[in-house]
Amino acid sequence: MRLDHIGIAVNDLSESEPLFRRLLGQSNYKRETVAGQQVTTSFFKAGAADSKVELVAPLGGDSNLRKFLDKRGPGIHHLAFEVDDIEVEMQRLATDGFELLQASPTRGADNKLICFLHPRSTGGILVEICQSIPPKSNAAYWSDRYKTGATGWDAGSISTPIKAYLDQLTDRDLRILLPGAGHAHEAEYAWRQGFRQLTVLDIAPEPLQNLRQRVPDFPEANIVEEDFFAHEGAYDLIIEQTFFCSFPPTAENRSAYAQKMHDLLVPGGKLVGLFFDFPIDQKERPPFGGSRSEYLSYFNPLFEVLAFQTAHNSIQPRAGRELFGILRKRL
Repeated sequence: MRLDHIGIAVNDLSESEPLFRRLLGQSNYKRETVAGQQVTTSFFKAGAADSKVELVAPLGGDSNLRKFLDKRGPGIHHLAFEVDDIEVEMQRLATDGFELLQASPTRGADNKLICFLHPRSTGGILVEICQSIPPKSNAAYWSDRYKTGATGWDAGSISTPIKAYLDQLTDRDLRILLPGAGHAHEAEYAWRQGFRQLTVLDIAPEPLQNLRQRVPDFPEANIVEEDFFAHEGAYDLIIEQTFFCSFPPTAENRSAYAQKMHDLLVPGGKLVGLFFDFPIDQKERPPFGGSRSEYLSYFNPLFEVLAFQTAHNSIQPRAGRELFGILRKRL
């Protein structure tokens, strides 16, 4: 087990968040409502080992948290420990005599499966165990779309806003990642302009093979077939072309995307990309849209926003429907 977060019960997030911003010297990185528990949460990073503080406020007057606050007032509510396999850990704890408050894990905040232990079996402390839920990446789905030519997001050449950005860069030694690169027109252009520390990443093999055929001198070691969320590395610049909009638009997926981008960048590194600017609808296939305010709700806690506005030089079919962003990793 490893400490994941300390849960603090509060009456009102809007009153408590400013206090913790001052105390920790940083902003919260997300707010999230967990309807099943009738709470709204706010998370702050707190520690070198990815530990967090979770402020928890009640949604309704009959919630368990509301009863806790009425009885004890604001203060520490629970300790949460992350485990690798929550069901195995629940079985171990039950066998060892700990009283579980639920028979199976449920979905909690911050993209976690959770289970609570009764305080009477843990020395008077409410304990939560939790397991991260990895975002879903479907290699077979994307591979099939390339095989059938269902690649409407592919403009057939480098997107003009990213071309303009690359054209003004003078450092050809930047370590650059292009995740969800597809046919990697941006990588091809950058390679031909003299950038040599390029890594192209996609979960499907077909577009990567297309790149090999178009650019036979592109280093094989820098063409990576892998799930973005499993990738490790350290980059000065990440360039993405509507990759964000390829994931089902859940808060969990979008928060995990922002965090992973932050983790892959060196201090002061930049994320530069295009994001579709249209409402999320009920369709079941990507690309999924969003709005500037929604995107920034995920990025602001982790990045300094240098630019994020409607692209002025989109290709005609996307004119007025793309946001161009330049985001710098917060230290």
